[in-house]
This record gives sequence, C-alpha cells and structure tokens, in this order.
Amino acid sequence: MRVRGLWLGLLLTGCPAATPGDGGTSSGSDASVGSGESMASNTELGDSTVADTGTSGAMTTTVGTTAGSTDGGSSGMTTDDSSSETGIPPPPPKSCALATIDPAADPTMVIDIGTEVGQIPPSVGDVLLRNCGCHYTDNVTPGEYVDYKSNKVPMATQPDFHLPYAGTFPMGYADEPAYVGIEQRVVFHNPLPMPPHPCGVEGEVGTIPAADLQVLTDWLAAAAPDGTAWP
Repeated sequence: MRVRGLWLGLLLTGCPAATPGDGGTSSGSDASVGSGESMASNTELGDSTVADTGTSGAMTTTVGTTAGSTDGGSSGMTTDDSSSETGIPPPPPKSCALATIDPAADPTMVIDIGTEVGQIPPSVGDVLLRNCGCHYTDNVTPGEYVDYKSNKVPMATQPDFHLPYAGTFPMGYADEPAYVGIEQRVVFHNPLPMPPHPCGVEGEVGTIPAADLQVLTDWLAAAAPDGTAWP
C-alpha cells in the first residue's frame, strides 16, 4: 500500500498543469483551476484554435483565425473572411431612367409636365424621368428593375404629390401628403434611399446625381408646387 501511494504521488507531481489560454496546439484538452476558480481549456480543430476561458462559472469563447494568422490569442470573435473575396469589383450602377428601362415608353403619356396649373414643373419632371423610371412603366425586365404595378404612390401629376402618402416605407406617414413621404425617402434616405440600389450614375456617389437631387430637395421642401409657381 505504501509503494502504491509513493507511485501515485510521483505520477501526480510529474504532470505539470497547462497554462490557461496559451493557444497550444496539442491534441486533447488541458485544464487548470486557479485561485479565482476559473477554468480554461484549449482544443485544436483542424487549422483553427478555439480557446474557452471563464471566471466564476461564466464562459467566453474566442475563435482564432485560420492557419497563418497571428490573432489567435485575442478575445471576442475574430473571423477571416478573405476567402469570400473574389477580387472582382461590383458592377457599376445602372441608369434608372425611363428611357433606359422602357425605351418604347412615351413620356408624355405617363407624366404631366408643364407650366400650367396641376402640372409638374419641367425641371422637376425631367429629373423624375431620369431617375424614377420604374414609377412610370410596368414594362420592366424581371429581376433588373422594380415593377411598381400597384402604383401605390402615383407621381404622374402635381396633385398626385398631395394625395395621402400610401407608400410602405417610411412608416407613420399615412396622414401626410405624398410629397412628405417621398422627401423622407429621396432626401433623408428614411429608412432606405430612393432611387434604390443599384440605381445610380457611374462616377457619382449615391443613387441620384447631385444636381438632380438638389432639384428634388428644393421642390419637395417647398411643398411640391405646380408649374405655375416653380421656375
């Protein structure tokens, strides 16, 4: 019995405890309990190392990056998404002008532009046709452009901009005139920009050229007047 006890003591003193969170690469699991009753274990999975550390029963998980990374010892979660990078740039933004979306469409049949009562001012109408073509035709290429067949927010005449706003976004504007809800989308991007991505002009920031955006910003801020009251 005494010999067995000595042999067991030698075994116990000959196995040093592993250092918690050392990012080791040995297989299996090493654990040690410090004075704070914290527990650490290191497990190697393929080329990645997962280190679990915790204090007073809590557990924090650290996922190291793949082989070759030097960040395996950082806390929190670190991922290497370089494998998802194709090196191919995204396609350039495309025009959402009515003439591009539906070349056969007759602008005079879908929008009332002019300088008379109830007409959309020419400068504003031109901007709408250049940037909001999806709203003026149902003949769109599926998957390429948005088909507004429901026409919930008509924009064919100046009085259309003064109807109650019926758009889905932004929410909470059903009691406001349409131009207020449209202003939220076009000017303030609430909650998403309009025109939407990927509409835009190559070489310019945003989904609408700066000059065109300024025209709409000024007109909507002035409560969308008709052609008799707008230059």
